[in-house]
Amino acid sequence: MSLKINYTNVTNAEDAFKKVKTLITPEYIEKFQVTADVSYDDEQKVVKAKGSGFTLDLAFFPEYCKVDLDLSFLLRPLKTKILEKIEGQIKKNL
Repeated sequence: MSLKINYTNVTNAEDAFKKVKTLITPEYIEKFQVTADVSYDDEQKVVKAKGSGFTLDLAFFPEYCKVDLDLSFLLRPLKTKILEKIEGQIKKNL
């Protein structure tokens, strides 16, 4: 399951990607009591976070951000709640 979130506060993929790079950091993810390796692909405008039991991909397109979240079997029951939180943060900032 993935989400497609239209931009409301930024006008293009470049601005959205730059903003998310400053927001999605390993320190930010640690607030949720998980550790993750975060990587940024400036050319493709993709942010990837991979941790124990999850993989989060944020891909930036001209008018929207696509969010893909893969969870381990144990975390799958929480997927809807996690996606709601992610969607709220992205809508608030982008």
